[in-house]
Amino acid sequence: MGAIELDQKLLQKLVSRKASLEELEKLESNCVLDTFHYEDAFELGSLVRRTARELFPERCVAIDVSASNGHSLFRAVTFRGSSLDNDNWIERKRKTALRFSRSTFYMGNKKGNLSPEDKFFVDSKEYAFHGGAVPIFLNQCDYPVGCLTVSGLKQEEDHLLAVTCLTKYAQRTAPALDLD
Repeated sequence: MGAIELDQKLLQKLVSRKASLEELEKLESNCVLDTFHYEDAFELGSLVRRTARELFPERCVAIDVSASNGHSLFRAVTFRGSSLDNDNWIERKRKTALRFSRSTFYMGNKKGNLSPEDKFFVDSKEYAFHGGAVPIFLNQCDYPVGCLTVSGLKQEEDHLLAVTCLTKYAQRTAPALDLD
């Protein structure tokens, strides 16, 4: 199992807000799993934690994998410096991703310069439109069954770390095609 790297060109596109909503949708379309249960949550969360520790060795990154009902199935941090603020960000990001069935980065870009209250009629104290939360979908299912949330980096890094790891996990766990 090789190390996961973040696509630096894509990261720069995210930082400069040059990635279109269509491109963000395409990235998220790769974040579909065949199964999602407690073991998947643990393996996915562990993958994100290992990757965050490799890529950001002295940064505190909080990681949460939750079921769509809000039940946390995996929660960890990577380095000292975690606080209750990380939990609050995770909850607000997760709530946004699950309500809109899109990543918080996508929704933040869709929101544009309007406030969450003006654009989506939601309270910005309860919802966060900063990158880091990605809904988890299953094949053949139109609604999210869970959410992967990353908090503690720049929002573009939170988003790209979450999307990249979820995509890699989906690829690694996809059943092999029997073409014989």
